[in-house]
Amino acid sequence: MCGIGGLVDIGGLDPAVTEARMSTAIARLGFRGPDGRGSWIDRYCALVHTRLAVIDLSPLGAQPMQRDGLVVTYNGEIFNYAVLRDELAALGHCFRSNSDTEVILAGWQQWGNGLLRRLVGMFAFAIWDTEANVLYAARDRFGEKPFLYATSGHHFAFGSDLIACEAMLGEMRPLDPAALRALFTLRFIPEPASVATGVRKLPAGHWLRFDQNGLAVTSWYDLAQERPPRLKDHAAAEGELCQRFDAAVATRLVADVPVGVFLSSGLDSSLVAASVAASGARLKTFTVGFEGAASYYEERPLAATVSRFLGADHTEIAISAKRAGDVLDQVFTALDEPFADSSAVPTYLVAEATRKNVTVVLTGDGADEVFGGYRRYWSELYVDAWQRLPAGARRLLGALTRAFPEGKKSRVLEATRRARRFVDTANADPARRQAAWMRLMPDPELDALLAPTHTAAMPLEQTVAGLRSGIHDDDPVNAMLACDLALELPGDMLVKVDRMSMAHALETRTPFLDQRVVEWAFAMPGPEKLALVRGKPVGKRVLREAFRDRLPAEVFSRPKRGFEMPVSELLAGPAAARLAAATDRAALKRQGLFDPDLVEGWKADLANNRRDTSWHLWTILAFQEWARLHGRPESIAQ
Repeated sequence: MCGIGGLVDIGGLDPAVTEARMSTAIARLGFRGPDGRGSWIDRYCALVHTRLAVIDLSPLGAQPMQRDGLVVTYNGEIFNYAVLRDELAALGHCFRSNSDTEVILAGWQQWGNGLLRRLVGMFAFAIWDTEANVLYAARDRFGEKPFLYATSGHHFAFGSDLIACEAMLGEMRPLDPAALRALFTLRFIPEPASVATGVRKLPAGHWLRFDQNGLAVTSWYDLAQERPPRLKDHAAAEGELCQRFDAAVATRLVADVPVGVFLSSGLDSSLVAASVAASGARLKTFTVGFEGAASYYEERPLAATVSRFLGADHTEIAISAKRAGDVLDQVFTALDEPFADSSAVPTYLVAEATRKNVTVVLTGDGADEVFGGYRRYWSELYVDAWQRLPAGARRLLGALTRAFPEGKKSRVLEATRRARRFVDTANADPARRQAAWMRLMPDPELDALLAPTHTAAMPLEQTVAGLRSGIHDDDPVNAMLACDLALELPGDMLVKVDRMSMAHALETRTPFLDQRVVEWAFAMPGPEKLALVRGKPVGKRVLREAFRDRLPAEVFSRPKRGFEMPVSELLAGPAAARLAAATDRAALKRQGLFDPDLVEGWKADLANNRRDTSWHLWTILAFQEWARLHGRPESIAQ
């Protein structure tokens, strides 16, 4: 894992100006790569790199790396690099290093963009062809590694994050009102947009070319085209899944530095840990828990059970509300654009503690999107029964759910919250139901919140419908999962893990996102993943059955929990002063982005338990703190 950046000017670079920009970008990217800093420049192109050394720790693995007229700056890991290296050597290529970086250069020289389909890994890289004066860049299949870019005439700038990209561009771009609307719709800004006008994210599974003729962005990976035909032999499919998963874990253990596992109390990370243990590798596990929080948020007891069962060297990290509050400046500084998934805070803290012991960790990320793990998927199992109820009964039940308080402080409040979300979405068509579960708030409330900016509605329902149909699968469960894999995974989960882990130069690896696992999973019918079993909803069904002999029974029977933080407690305690400043009525009016009356209503609703608006308030806090800490002109402090 590393940090990358670059600038191309087809008209020719100004060396003094460019070198100053390179220094600024390298300073921003330094936390991503503390083991080395490199730069390269010619008449038309400048590349920068900050190195986290994981494979081939010698100076021969340093970047930017040059070979036969090509220069690369690269972030990520290619897990099958040794196989590709042997194949390239047989074709006559010679190698100076043992790094995967040099394999990328030789592979591009041999196959061009045909290299991309051969890669097993996570990556974002840019290659400058010094003879043709062409820049190529590519991003991995599912968006594990970031790549942001901006164009301005004959200029092209890029970086591992927005701040580095703007540093290379030489200007801070203004706020994009549509991106602000997306943030308050989803709690993140989905690709290809960014919060800054004109700065884009290269979508997952895409590559680009920039030269004197301009910019061309092209898709190189399509899950619908790559998955095998529908699997019908259940037992054989499970056996093959186990083999593919174990192979994915094994390849992700290859490193010249210590490796561990993030272990929650859930199934996904437990299966990763079990596979590591079965491989015979030394198993180090790391778990986080919240001191004094409701049991809903507690991960440690069951994680400890799993670690003992597997014989792991286990570390528990206790987080107090005060400690969470103390690191908020660091969290929002590490986030290059506003991002309102509050689990970024515990992710930051567990990464901080883990980095003291290892340089690489394996995680269970991606399993929920691939195998149907989220609770919101369960609603699909009950929709038919709901829609058969008389209209009057549905109206009555809807009114009842809205009459009671909701929240996450107790099982009763949480049950009310879930029931309210279900009845609010169950009458819609599948795409609208899925979009409604994603939404932080409905469009009328967004219109009121953003009235000062007059921002048009985000076409979320159309986006969801398009992504569902793009998998070309009549199976409604697989259509739903494909949408989340393309929208929420690269926009939320992978952003959180990348930014928070790399804030501590900790590399994360995700076996569930190995394309061999994902493609096999999408060849399985939906009921293999999500089904009613004896009247109870069961997500990730195939994982529970295929791996049932690897873990204690209680791991498979434990109710699904998200890796979440008690947001309302944080807002009422250590972050109270921040929230007050972020939502001050007079300051909001001067800022001119948000309606002060609506924000005041959110605070009153949360205080009185009428409605759980903690996420609404966290989102506005996340935006305000991001703008303040990064010195954006839209900051409420200006």
